[in-house]
Parts: sequence; C-alpha cells; structure tokens
Amino acid sequence: LIIAAGADQVVSTKAVEKYARSLRLGSLLMIDGAKHEILQEVDLYREQFLAAFDAFVPGSDDPTA
Repeated sequence: LIIAAGADQVVSTKAVEKYARSLRLGSLLMIDGAKHEILQEVDLYREQFLAAFDAFVPGSDDPTA
C-alpha cells in the first residue's frame, strides 16, 4: 500500500504514481488535497489515511490486538 498526498510539494506525485504502476502487487491511494504530512493534516485527510491503513494491516483496527 502506498498512500500519497495529492497536493504534496515535497515529493513528486507523478513519481509516486509511476513507481506504484511499476509494482507487481500493491495499490496507491492518492489523497487529493492533502499535503506532505498527511497525519498532521485536517481530519478529512487524516481519516482517509487511517481508514486505508486499518483496512490494509490485519488487526490494526482492533483495539484489543
């Protein structure tokens, strides 16, 4: 899983997209409007990141795990 910020001014979104296409397995989530520090962003962007992370990592959304 690659999660990228759509409005990133530090990392090239085109380079991230190109790299993601080169992977045999995996997926890219581009969070439109988010900047480089997604977890320091407003709730809208942070929640998208956390939802994708929780869906990708088994047990990450289980508070008892």
